[in-house]
Amino acid sequence: MSDKNGASNNNTDKKNGKSTNGKKAQEKKTDHSNGKADGKNGKADTRKRTADEGESFLSQVIHISIIVVLTAILISLWNTYQEQLEKRRQCLNPDHYETTARNASKEDANGRPVVWLYGDADVPKWLDLVTVFNDMGYICGGPGNEWDVLWTHHAPFAKPLDLKNVVNSMEGHQKVNHFPGTKCITEEVLDSSISKYIPSTFVMPRQKADFLKESKKPNKVWIERKNGASMVKDVNDLDLSTEGTVIQEYIANPYLIGNRKFDITVYVQLTSVDPLRVYLLDTDWALRVAPQEYNPIDYSKPEQYITDSYVTPITAIPELKKLHIDMKHNTKQSVYAQLKFFDNKDPDTIDGQIMEAVRDVFVAKRDELRKALQGYIRPNLFFELFKFDFALDENLKVHLLKADTLPSDIVSELADKNEEHKEIYKQALYAGLSLTGVAGVVPNSRNHSAEDVLAMKVRDCDIQAATDRCHLPICETCGKQECVLCYQCTTEDERFMMKEAYLEHVNRHLTRRIYPERMTQEEAKNYDYHKDDHLAPRDRLIREWFRGKCVEEAYWCS
Repeated sequence: MSDKNGASNNNTDKKNGKSTNGKKAQEKKTDHSNGKADGKNGKADTRKRTADEGESFLSQVIHISIIVVLTAILISLWNTYQEQLEKRRQCLNPDHYETTARNASKEDANGRPVVWLYGDADVPKWLDLVTVFNDMGYICGGPGNEWDVLWTHHAPFAKPLDLKNVVNSMEGHQKVNHFPGTKCITEEVLDSSISKYIPSTFVMPRQKADFLKESKKPNKVWIERKNGASMVKDVNDLDLSTEGTVIQEYIANPYLIGNRKFDITVYVQLTSVDPLRVYLLDTDWALRVAPQEYNPIDYSKPEQYITDSYVTPITAIPELKKLHIDMKHNTKQSVYAQLKFFDNKDPDTIDGQIMEAVRDVFVAKRDELRKALQGYIRPNLFFELFKFDFALDENLKVHLLKADTLPSDIVSELADKNEEHKEIYKQALYAGLSLTGVAGVVPNSRNHSAEDVLAMKVRDCDIQAATDRCHLPICETCGKQECVLCYQCTTEDERFMMKEAYLEHVNRHLTRRIYPERMTQEEAKNYDYHKDDHLAPRDRLIREWFRGKCVEEAYWCS
């Protein structure tokens, strides 16, 4: 019994031993398998880490490459900008004139015209101007006769520029961007007796008594202009003692859009003084919009008034933003649409008032301008661009506030602050330069006389008007008014004057003539020429010439 139990136990122990050994073997096998798996996982982890590190490195390389490329682009743009600035500085650097003059002569062999920019080296003020001239194919030149256009920041006829001798030695192909004597147009004060569109204006202290009398009238608001700044003030706070302070009636009932006040800026070109010829860029306006709402009069908030310091784009007015941005209306079209379709007002009278106001100023100052022009050998080589600022009241009456010549620090500042001003300013520059022929200089013009170039552009037969009577016996002796335009009754100087007017009309681009006045064919046919009897002879003749051309062809009426 004992032996059997022992054998049984031995068998059990053997089985248990085998089982235990099997388990151990299995555990070893499992451990081995796990080790292999761990090894595989470790290798996988290593590969993943390597891949991640590779991706991270690649990402860093890409980021660094992008930064390098962007930096290179920025550096390139900056260098290009600096090169442009340097070119413009060279245009204004007197030490550079001699070199550019020599280069200009070489360039002219390839037909490039030359502009001589004369003024201070405050380059940003000139950037748009230089860009316009460069786009028209001009290069910068220097003094002497190596230029086509002299463009100065200030009038070149007195100190600090004092280029009168240079101007008097100009050749027939050259132009300068100022007339003598135009300070009478751009002076701080425009006498309200000149035009019904000019608000009451007084210069202190010499007109203090007149102002005090006028200020007693009810519902008057006044603006003080002093040291280049403008400010609306209570009448008791106005400076009536400082020499040169200007007090002007302020438009207290302005027309508002989006409850904001705005001023209208138009660009005007004077092309001739004797006879008088004036043009207006009438396709668009520039607006100066107050940054705050206007209501009511509050002298503590100058931001609600229009001054030279406060300018916002018209897109700040929701009523105009959709028209200007989405509908692509220009500034003038946007205002007209707002007036006509949303405010139920008739804007068609505004243009006529603006033209009449500008015309009033030039006609009133005509004699002063002609007097200043005396002594200059070639009075037909001048031209000048102006900006006129207007306010609009709730009855759509315009009020002429002031005029400035171009280039102007104020205009340059507005163009820098406001993209819309910059676009209109550049368009006005190009339109004005086109009008005078500066934008269409004939290549190698100095290889020909001015008369040769003129003959290529316009012939004697082109300027003939009143051709229905010049062959009749009545005009054989040229004694009749009906014959003043006939070829045999005009002098060479008079025909040259007509050719200039002819080319201006052909090249007027976006400008429109405001003096001599435009008229319909019917008005031209029935015009009483005795209305012009008070005018100087050349003014009478050029007005008669435009009417004669208008009668023959409607193209010449506008």
